[in-house]
Amino acid sequence: MKCASCGGTLRYDVASYGLVCDFCGTIRRLHRPEEGTVIGEMDFASALRGSNTNWGITRRLVTCNSCGAQMLYDSDQMSGMCPFCGSAVVLTAEQADCGVAPGAIIPFSITKEEVVERYYKWNKFAFWAPEKFRRGKLLEELTPIYIPFWTFTADTVTTYSGRFGYTAGSGDNERTNWYQKTGIVEKHIEDFSICASRKFINDQMLIKVASFDAKDLIAYSPEMLSGMSAEIYTIGIDEAWETAKANGLKKIIMEAPKKHENADCYSHLQFSTEYTNVMFRYVLVPVWLSGCRFRGKIYNVVASGQNGRGNCNRPFSIAKLVGFLVICAALLALGYITPFGHLVFLGFCYVLAVAVILYMIMFFVTLSEQQKKDREKRSRQQ
Repeated sequence: MKCASCGGTLRYDVASYGLVCDFCGTIRRLHRPEEGTVIGEMDFASALRGSNTNWGITRRLVTCNSCGAQMLYDSDQMSGMCPFCGSAVVLTAEQADCGVAPGAIIPFSITKEEVVERYYKWNKFAFWAPEKFRRGKLLEELTPIYIPFWTFTADTVTTYSGRFGYTAGSGDNERTNWYQKTGIVEKHIEDFSICASRKFINDQMLIKVASFDAKDLIAYSPEMLSGMSAEIYTIGIDEAWETAKANGLKKIIMEAPKKHENADCYSHLQFSTEYTNVMFRYVLVPVWLSGCRFRGKIYNVVASGQNGRGNCNRPFSIAKLVGFLVICAALLALGYITPFGHLVFLGFCYVLAVAVILYMIMFFVTLSEQQKKDREKRSRQQ
């Protein structure tokens, strides 16, 4: 870290828990590890007031009466389908105050037809789902929507104290030697993302599908939203920053001392962290989304609009499970009643084992074909 007074390099002074410049004598005090301090708050309200609020296009805010989702639509669109729950929504004529405009976006590169093809291809392997759901045409209302995210970049300085373990030996002679150590470590955080949708921040299915690499972000352009809907952020930047510090960033910070000490593990770690040079971006991530209604319940299908990675939740067929158990019980009973019943039951087990093996083979063949298609598509795009 550089000295703010003369530009020289600051060195860590163990005795004072501070950074000292040997050129000009400047001392920067740091918090002790046992204080557990996290400082470096940012006035995001002022930062947002200075941010660009021009989306470049006229949008209208729509709130779904069924699930409460808030989305932005084109100004000339009068009706639509909520991608979260499948309910019909009617747009008002009022234009929306969209708030801060996105700074970056990942455009859609996967078509609806590709998502549908993949979904029904993989749905064939969902054996325990009801047949009507597994083979039914459920994706007529598959909708492209941009999901909001905040990304944060920051520099951190952490003072730490704890026990660090070093593994020695191998096999039966392997042991861990522990040493108490104290020090300081700097860590640069680059584009740490937090979902800005209250509907999805705890939805691991969507978060996994919508995860993205910052290198894929490009500068926001209003043309990319033409004909697309976008969910407006419902988690403000202050809340997102606090969530980031309390969860994901905390894990990263805790791992930094272990790496700095070249240790294999650690325990009883105490640390205090200062965040500086905090910057943020409001980004939009493409997702294909559908709320499938089946027997009165909603089952979401979600797929990345960037790489096609998808996931869904499906109903479970009680009838199939009961039927399978009844067949097993009947064959088992037959084995005790008739002289050759045990051979029938044994044959059933062999058939079941062969079916499982064929299932696995088909699964991996399909997976290999899909990966090959993805590689070919990426090579064509490059």
